[in-house]
Amino acid sequence: MAASAAAAAVGEKRRCPDGGAVGESASLGALHQSIQYSRSVTDALQAMLEELEERQRALGGSAAAPNKPMEELMKDVLELNVSGEQVRVQRSTLCAVKNSVLATLFGGKFDAALVMNLIMYEEEQVDNIAIPPAKQHDTPFTYWVELLLWDPSHKRRPGGDAFLPAADPATDQQQDAGQPAAAQLRLTAELHRLTKKALEEKAAHEQRLDAIKPLLKTGNVEDDTLVSASVSGSTVTVTIGVAKSLGDDSTFANRFIRYGPTVRAPIEHVRRIVDVVSRAHMKGATITAADVRGAMGDLAINKYRHALTMYGLDSDRHLGPADGLLTTEHLLKMRQWCDGWLPAPAQIPSCVGDPVMRIYKATVNGWRWLDFFDAVKGHSPLLLISKVAGSNELFAVIIEGPIEVTGTAKSRPDTRAFGFKLQGTDSHPHVGYIGQHDIICIAGTQERVTEFIDFSSAESELTAVLHTACFSFGIRQAAQIGAPAAASDETMQRCQGAMLEDEQPDEWRQWEWPDVRLSDYSDDDDRVLLPVSVKGWHFDIDELEAYKLA
Repeated sequence: MAASAAAAAVGEKRRCPDGGAVGESASLGALHQSIQYSRSVTDALQAMLEELEERQRALGGSAAAPNKPMEELMKDVLELNVSGEQVRVQRSTLCAVKNSVLATLFGGKFDAALVMNLIMYEEEQVDNIAIPPAKQHDTPFTYWVELLLWDPSHKRRPGGDAFLPAADPATDQQQDAGQPAAAQLRLTAELHRLTKKALEEKAAHEQRLDAIKPLLKTGNVEDDTLVSASVSGSTVTVTIGVAKSLGDDSTFANRFIRYGPTVRAPIEHVRRIVDVVSRAHMKGATITAADVRGAMGDLAINKYRHALTMYGLDSDRHLGPADGLLTTEHLLKMRQWCDGWLPAPAQIPSCVGDPVMRIYKATVNGWRWLDFFDAVKGHSPLLLISKVAGSNELFAVIIEGPIEVTGTAKSRPDTRAFGFKLQGTDSHPHVGYIGQHDIICIAGTQERVTEFIDFSSAESELTAVLHTACFSFGIRQAAQIGAPAAASDETMQRCQGAMLEDEQPDEWRQWEWPDVRLSDYSDDDDRVLLPVSVKGWHFDIDELEAYKLA
């Protein structure tokens, strides 16, 4: 009985995953497993394809292009509403850049889902993806070119990193040079390569679908409805969704929906403003100062401001005050001057406009120390910019901490400050980074900052209400009669400015005023100081402004 049981056990067959038996497939197990695995790969690839097709249908598209030959499809002539202008274009032209977002958008699968209204600035002949130099900083042009001609499988994503395919583990395996690969092994390697490529193509196509989604119909009939305004004889068209993106009763919305249909303004200005709003709506983002400034192109800023106001965008908020001393060009220069310097300000914004906002203007808010510190309290970091009376030189100081006056006494916080000369004179045009200090000195409501060196006279000392890198504001000779009793009533117009000679290039040494040596005032410092202004060590300023930088 035991023998028969053993024989039965030996003769029993166990099923393999693919239906074979151990007895007949013990030496072919890998083959059966490979067949099963290849079927699993096929199922997974089919699922990937179905997932992409479902995503396309969810966007309002179709799984396949219209049922007609590709050559015939590419000959279709599409009628597009480009910012109110009717444009006829052959489909093949739009699909010329293979695998681009533009080709995906107009390849035929999304015709029913597309609102045929592209908000673009102007017609351009684009021969390749390279942007013409004259347009490289013109956001209403560059944004759409980079977005629509982007190929996720090859080109760097606008504002991001290039798509990088996954590493191929097979590349690390070297084949024996003496053993030619069998046809089956080559087939397996080809399957591995194609599967890897399929995964890359899926990832790239998903990025294309993400890119075109904001350009398609939302599914909300009202939001997808087009509305137009007549602007100086031309038409500007947007969807109601874009028109109401700044508010249902916003000035921008009412220009298209409620007010009279005609607007008397340059068409270029209006199209650029509409482009700003459209891009922000498409990205689901708030309009920024960089958006508004980037859309200005080479337009005259005063006319651009007027158009912004007409459409309900705060020009001061986005471009800075029209009468402000600080400009975006100043900020860019300061960023350049600080490049490579240590120490340097932690961050200098790229443009004027929110969050870089003016919070104090002396000729409006008052020149007293009280007027100043009341306006800037609670803000940090700060930028002070002043204009020298009689020379129109411009100086700026970036202060990395707040200026807080909390009582009657003076204070010396460990706050870094950096000085800059932004504008010189015809005789002394030199500008640049002029110095830094690790502390600032702040007067209280009663007590002034005292015992400052008077570089104009070795025999006197100065008081001030604020001392930062290179500058002391509200200076007065300590022995001078007639000073206000309280520091809070002192005016900030009189200043002293100095910079270290060894930190400046040779051009800075061409001054009409003599320098001073710190050893004349201190035994342990032999460095030389120069005045920052052509007016000398002391000078009056006829304007002072403060900006918050964050």
